Amino acid sequence: MLILPENLREKLKKPFGKVYKTLPNIDGDIVTVGDIVTKTVIENNIIPKLSIFDLKTQRTIPIKINHNFKKIIKIKNPPGCISDEAIESIKYLSTINDKDIALLVDGEEDLLALIVIKYFPIGTYVLYGLPNKGMVVIKINEKIKKEIENLLKQFIKI
Repeated sequence: MLILPENLREKLKKPFGKVYKTLPNIDGDIVTVGDIVTKTVIENNIIPKLSIFDLKTQRTIPIKINHNFKKIIKIKNPPGCISDEAIESIKYLSTINDKDIALLVDGEEDLLALIVIKYFPIGTYVLYGLPNKGMVVIKINEKIKKEIENLLKQFIKI
């Protein structure tokens, strides 16, 4: 289990990619992290390779995603943490050639974008929400992988 240290909280509030108000044109595999982003992408008839959500927005407001995913995997991930279960699930899902898989999180999914960036292949797009601002779009490259790796080394491992 990795725990987010207090000194990284502010840094992680800043977007790692460009922020969009509406969904841009994307050519490639997509991983969505967050309910609103997942819902938006699916409503635009785009099926992500992987969708990670907890069926809540802003911690408490229920969200319904009207889509029948090919496969739903349920995991636990406490707030402010990255569970070993989440890491292993994302690591495994990064190696398979399937699409339309959901990771339904009991807890909080926000930090899991870091693990997606760490394990998914270069060229994969990661989309996550930035509350009241829009969606962040990142195309995974070597530079962002190194940046995320350095950030993850600062987490508290238990």
